[in-house]
Amino acid sequence: MDVSLVTVDEIKLVAIKVVGRRSELSYRVPLAWLDLVNRLDAIPHKVNPDLFYGVFPESDHLSDGQNGVHTYWVCTQVSIVGEVPPDMITLTIPAQTYVTATVQGGVEQIEATYLAVGRWLKEQGRRTNPDAYGFERYDNRRQKVTPPYERFDYGIFKPLA
Repeated sequence: MDVSLVTVDEIKLVAIKVVGRRSELSYRVPLAWLDLVNRLDAIPHKVNPDLFYGVFPESDHLSDGQNGVHTYWVCTQVSIVGEVPPDMITLTIPAQTYVTATVQGGVEQIEATYLAVGRWLKEQGRRTNPDAYGFERYDNRRQKVTPPYERFDYGIFKPLA
């Protein structure tokens, strides 16, 4: 698995916030993706209608695993932050350096990819920034964000300290 570093410029997003335990997010997040995709026409200044972002506070990944409450935003990128539809918010991720890898394959590859990134961080003597956002970037041409999910092909980005 290829793990690398990348610097990403500031990203402006329009988002739907999802909160819950990990087991709850497994069904709440797909519902939020469906809601976002169905309302894309109401979001002005979209950058690329095929790119989507799943954003999370890195501190959530460093906290109480399955039992902790986690926050996840399903997002589309915009060029200008302005008015947003009801029940949506704006979110800006500052420019940051990330460790990144691609999840490719079945559901088992999600955890395997996150574990590979964790091993890389340990081997390199690096750590993530708990005060920053991490994200997953989905390209609809490779993998749709809406269910059903049969195969995965998306990038994960973990912010470096």
